[in-house]
Amino acid sequence: MLTKTSLIFLLALFFQSCNFSTSKFEKDQAIDGATRQEIKTLNDKLFQGITKNDLTTLQSLLSPALLEKFGNDTNKLINLISSKEINNYSILDEYSVKASAPKISIVLPSENTQDNDYIFTFESPNKDSYVSLLLLNNFDNQFLLAAVYGKYGNEWKLNILKFGEYSFLGKTAYDYFKMAKESAKKSYLIDAVDNILVSIDLLQPSGSYLQFINEKEIKEFGDSLLQQVNNKYKFPMTLSSIESKPQLFRIFPQVMKDGFSPMVYYRTDINLKDTISLKSENLKIRKVVDSAFTGIDKDKKFIFYWAFNEMPDGKKLLDRYGFVDSLKNK
Repeated sequence: MLTKTSLIFLLALFFQSCNFSTSKFEKDQAIDGATRQEIKTLNDKLFQGITKNDLTTLQSLLSPALLEKFGNDTNKLINLISSKEINNYSILDEYSVKASAPKISIVLPSENTQDNDYIFTFESPNKDSYVSLLLLNNFDNQFLLAAVYGKYGNEWKLNILKFGEYSFLGKTAYDYFKMAKESAKKSYLIDAVDNILVSIDLLQPSGSYLQFINEKEIKEFGDSLLQQVNNKYKFPMTLSSIESKPQLFRIFPQVMKDGFSPMVYYRTDINLKDTISLKSENLKIRKVVDSAFTGIDKDKKFIFYWAFNEMPDGKKLLDRYGFVDSLKNK
């Protein structure tokens, strides 16, 4: 039989082997006001450093490990963000975290029921951490800057700094997902693909640290939609109803200030210098495109066309000739 002392010893070994390390957090307004103000001061310096090409200020905020990780790439980060013409920043969410031990996995839920629910997961070398999810505003677009601080003595230093696109033209990944589903219901498959591709591009604004709850749903819908489109449309697509038999080989969204419009690439046997014949052919192509790709001409201002005499191979620059189909009067 086990003695009381040996039983206690075995239980202690068991709990040590299970590594029951825990963490607790406070979010947004629940965080102590003095701590929030302290971090706001640092975030203001961070914003100043990355938008004003102030390398000295930025580097003063980095932990030794992050400074070593960035190395010569610190300038690249500044140039990347400052090139976006950021106007100001706001706080998406912030968390004050206390862990029972360093280097444990910390999972932070957004704790809301909105479409943009997420979890933020990271590991910190410190017991005390502070997560600031900052939205950098660029006109109608937003970028997410994930700044994760660790407490070193009495100082907060950045352990993680991650930057990525959060919204495009005022819409998030889930917004574009909903738009893709609506387009698919109408059989507007090109629009649906355009929207789901933008949605997927916006899914990881902080890399693997932030994961949207509906990411799996969005990706599964995207895979199904792309399979449907690939089954229906085979590229290159020869337009046999047109005597010159041009070949469509790519359709994709052309990003503009107020949205995106379809861009159609096609190969033609007509010499690119024969602009009169090219124009005549292009007018016929427009009718086929409008008919074959349902909805491509709906709720848009333009469809763009580029004519090539050979298929691009990505290795050499090819001559091309462009047309713009204005949809305003259609």
